[in-house]
Amino acid sequence: MRPPAAYGKIIRNMRRIIALAFLMLTACGQPPATQTVANPPAASEGSDMTTAKAPTIVMLGDSLTAGYELRENEALPAVVERLLVKRGVKAHVVNAGVSGDTTADGLNRYDWSVKGTGADLLVIALGANDFMLGLPPERPKKNLAAILDRAKADNIPAVLIGVAVAGNDRDPRDAAYAAIYPDLAKQYGVPYQPNFMAPIAGKSGLLMDDGLHPTARGVEAMAEGVAEFLAPVIATLD
Repeated sequence: MRPPAAYGKIIRNMRRIIALAFLMLTACGQPPATQTVANPPAASEGSDMTTAKAPTIVMLGDSLTAGYELRENEALPAVVERLLVKRGVKAHVVNAGVSGDTTADGLNRYDWSVKGTGADLLVIALGANDFMLGLPPERPKKNLAAILDRAKADNIPAVLIGVAVAGNDRDPRDAAYAAIYPDLAKQYGVPYQPNFMAPIAGKSGLLMDDGLHPTARGVEAMAEGVAEFLAPVIATLD
């Protein structure tokens, strides 16, 4: 006797379910497929994996460093960095300039402006405001020496950049200020750039209306000398 059509349909469905269950059990009983992980690609020459980290150069200064009334990319540190790169010198130049700062201000903020940055080289460009305020030259000299002492204790190489103070025999104070930088450079055995404002001194097109601060073009002129000064120093860094 043939089963009713409905019963036959049920039997066929049950067979399909049993077959599917068997396949699932068989699959579960097999070990999982092993995933092959490709070897990581080797670093190619010149890639980020092989490129040495650019040293961090911190410029500790006043408005001449900070970029008074200029955009960030027009300030001295940014321009110096670009010029160094053009020379093939890798460097990250940090702007640690604060307008109005004296040497005492620079010393007071050393910990967070210099020590906390992981600096590989410290560029000290302070003293102009001390001169403008009429402070006795012994004071900035003492403060600059203290900054150099702090850098030495922290194993941070340092260089000095002189401000636009021309010494002359008529004013002993001018001569004393002008002597600060070469004297300290000799005492501490650090490189020294005599006057980074020399390229723009007395040139109205490169100075703002106040006659003190460089325009963007003036910064470009100053940066050429600073980059030329710093390039061989950076080359000696570990």
